[in-house]
Order: sequence, then structure tokens, then C-alpha cells
Amino acid sequence: METRLNHLLDLSRVVRYLKDREKKDGGFSYAPDLYPDIVDTYYAVRTLQLLNVDMNRKKMAKYLKNIDWAEIGYPRLVSMLLYLYRSVDLEIPLSFLDLLEEDRSRSRTLNAQYYTDEIRKLLNQPLKPLSSMDLFQFQQEENLQSLRKKVSVLLNHGVDFEKGEIIRWVRLCQNGDGGFGFHPGTKTSYMENIHCALEILSKLHGSPVRIDTCREYILGCQTISGGFGRAPISFPFIESTFHGVAGLFLLTEMERGGFNGS
Repeated sequence: METRLNHLLDLSRVVRYLKDREKKDGGFSYAPDLYPDIVDTYYAVRTLQLLNVDMNRKKMAKYLKNIDWAEIGYPRLVSMLLYLYRSVDLEIPLSFLDLLEEDRSRSRTLNAQYYTDEIRKLLNQPLKPLSSMDLFQFQQEENLQSLRKKVSVLLNHGVDFEKGEIIRWVRLCQNGDGGFGFHPGTKTSYMENIHCALEILSKLHGSPVRIDTCREYILGCQTISGGFGRAPISFPFIESTFHGVAGLFLLTEMERGGFNGS
């Protein structure tokens, strides 16, 4: 798969973009002169893993050990940090374990349930039953980012739902330029929406109506630095770079697997 992607873009430029943003004491930030950021570090590591590029584990461990847990919010950053700890096989500190023991899945928000599930999966712990299905019902007024989390939760918990309806809705989000808007009728495409759409379709064994134009849109978002912007002719970000690279991998998997969907 990676060989084929190398024919489409110079993956070494992506790696160089990320390495240029790695800090001396570990961690990453989207600008070389800024302090490291948890979100940027998470997406940089995820991208390097996709590209089978080894990271400096000693630097990463040093960065993680210097994090002030008192300033960490719950639950998105907690799940990202747990992923980073797992990526370098680092022992989880007691202060972090205290955060992990807090059960926020009962707060009746989609984000709380989604990230609680992600945390428990990373810890190899069984998921707690859903307290209510109201939060996870598909709505025509959805946006792709919330729908991605709903689909993940429903699949995690083995809940049956109308997959064909969701595939059709997601396909309607694709614009003529090949990208995806937030929901059907949104004319502006953004990289994060593309990744959300492709992840949903992949999990449901579907694919975009226009795979080739979707790929062209993603490739058109790569900048001279090697990173990807949210849209063509825009500033590159580490998160957008992950969305772009992950999107290209998903498209390749769809073509190889012959995904179609109803």
C-alpha cells in the first residue's frame, strides 16, 4: 500500500515536515518555534506510525514525563496522552491513573461516551453498557464529525443500526471538488471532514461516489513544506497532515477491498 502511495506523493516530504517540528526535548508543534503541544504530538505520532517511521522513543518519554497533569482536561486529551504512553510502552504514572478512573461516560454527552470508550479500549478493559440510546440516534441534521463518533460508539457496543442510510447520507456530503462538507449541501470542503467521511465509510464497508476526485483533492492540499492544509492553498497543520495521509490510506484500502456499500 505504501509503495502505491509513494507514486502519488513524496512521503519523505511528509516525514521531513513532521521531523522539522519535533522538539529537542520531545513532542511536536505545528510551528518550529512553538512549545510542544499534546494534540500536535498525538497526530504526529499517528502519522509516523501510518508511514512506518520510527520515532525517537527516549525524546517522547522525556516529553511525557514533563507534562503537568493538573492542567490536563478530560476526556479528549486524556485519551490522546494514553495513546502516546502506549506508543512508547511507558509506565502510566499514578496521577494519570487517577484521571483514568473517573467515569465520565454517564455525563450524557457524545464526547464523554466516545472518549471513554477509546480510553477503555486502550486499557484493554471491557466497555460499560450505554446508559441511553438517545445520544446515538442518527439525525439528518448531523455533521460528519459527530456522526463519526456515533458510528464508532454503536459499533463498539454491537448496536444494530441502518448502515445503508448512513452510507447514503455520507456520500451526499461529497462536493464536486472531491472533498466533503460538514453535511449534505455544505459547499466548502475541509480535510477533517474528508477523514471523518472516509473513516465512516470504511467501517461500514462503503466508499465515496468519486474516489479519484477525493484523492485529487487530498493531494492538492499538500503544501511545499510537505504538510497538508485543511483545504487547497492553505497553511499546513500537523492534524490536517494526519487527516490527509490517513485519508489516502483509507482510499487505497477501499480500492483494494472493493468496498461499495448500498
